[in-house]
Amino acid sequence: MALLKRIGSGLLLMVLASLLTGCGVLFMGAAAGSVAGALYYQGELKADVEASPPEVITATEKAFRDLIWAKETASASEFDGLATARTATGKEVKVTVVSTAPQASTIGIRIGTFGDENLSRLLYDRIVSFL
Repeated sequence: MALLKRIGSGLLLMVLASLLTGCGVLFMGAAAGSVAGALYYQGELKADVEASPPEVITATEKAFRDLIWAKETASASEFDGLATARTATGKEVKVTVVSTAPQASTIGIRIGTFGDENLSRLLYDRIVSFL
């Protein structure tokens, strides 16, 4: 029982510390078994996916079309990739991809200067649906 109290107190202190310092972190659940999870921190959504950078960029281009966002650039190598677009209201969308293994990558999504969590989640879900 004392161990549970300590764990609960430690968790409460961590949550309070993150709220008071303005460094709130949000964890999102796994989508379709293709990712271990996603993390939204300081305006950028980061996630690990089971796909190569070219596959992620292709899925990102499809997501841009699906959301009716104007694609500006899209390029990828076997090691990394970058895709940019604009939302209907003109917000800049930037998706970066870095290979972490032959069939695994880390993607980063930033929308606007300071980030837009809801649009980042929406884009992330669309990208994963096309992988």
